[in-house]
Amino acid sequence: MNKRPSKSGVKRDLKENILLVDGNALFKRGFIGAYDEFNSKGERMGGLFQFITVLRKLLVEDLYHKVYVFWDGALSGKLRHDIYPEYKENRNKDYINGSIPIDANYRIQNFKVEEYLSELFIRQIKDQMVEGDDFIAYFCKNKTPNMNVTICTNDRDMSQLINDDVRIYYIDKKTFVTKENYQTHFKHHQTNAMLIKMITGDNSDCIKGIKGVKEGTLLKHFPKLTERKVELNEIIEWATEIQKERADKKQKPLTALTNIIDKVTVGSQGTKIYEINKILVDLSEPLLTESSQLIIDNLIESEFNSEIYGGIKLVYEKMKRDGFDEKIGHERFNDFLMPFKKLIEREKRLTE
Repeated sequence: MNKRPSKSGVKRDLKENILLVDGNALFKRGFIGAYDEFNSKGERMGGLFQFITVLRKLLVEDLYHKVYVFWDGALSGKLRHDIYPEYKENRNKDYINGSIPIDANYRIQNFKVEEYLSELFIRQIKDQMVEGDDFIAYFCKNKTPNMNVTICTNDRDMSQLINDDVRIYYIDKKTFVTKENYQTHFKHHQTNAMLIKMITGDNSDCIKGIKGVKEGTLLKHFPKLTERKVELNEIIEWATEIQKERADKKQKPLTALTNIIDKVTVGSQGTKIYEINKILVDLSEPLLTESSQLIIDNLIESEFNSEIYGGIKLVYEKMKRDGFDEKIGHERFNDFLMPFKKLIEREKRLTE
């Protein structure tokens, strides 16, 4: 276990609980789901209110020593788009000028969220070209052994990051998914999350997979995917064996298995589909630029400095400006930020 020296020079054992928030996932869910929530001034506040409320809920339900929020930049996804031009083509992304939300309310509320978090000493990072998922993956890959990590997201791709020290809070499920309970939520073994995406693709990101192959197809023909970690070469070998057995019985070959063996896809990856899809979906190798890696390394190592933040009092003033006191009720409002106060106090103690 790592040890951190205190100001007195005495080393002590620490087990840090870290919360990593997929900022775009959490904000978008609140913004869309509570689009018609207004304050008394007629201003939309659903995205802002839901973001802070869900974050507060997580801080109430468990003890965290540090919180990091990761945002997508204006050109986020470009690193994958340069490899695979169809990547996220359904999002109307502009990889030259940068994507700007059309809805002005989105921009305003998103800005206010970042403003609140800065004053609450919640670390944030946004890089022009890097996706928040990659920052989260990089953090998990490079975390110290004394860290327990919780990821807050809706992104199923991040299930591949789960291990003994990493769990996921899925916003839509409103529950924690761990290594132990993974298969109560998903049909495959957790270690095969990336492999299945590599073969089947990802409709939400416009990543084409093997033609005619879905997760159900794989689980039907290759049940080992539910039991242990499986490698791509095993899938191809098993598919070949099944086709041979069918041929021996004078049965027609299965088109889906033939496509797996022959790397058939309607995507632009062609016969390099497995190599390209692995780069696109494998979070064990996050896509970062040299400068963004330096930024996140510095962010991870940064220590609490109360002098550069306005603090709780300023956030209360901004919340009143935005109608939180009306929404919460004046009696509850005074204690609404108590979980954030406790978070700040815990971090102060870590640096003493």
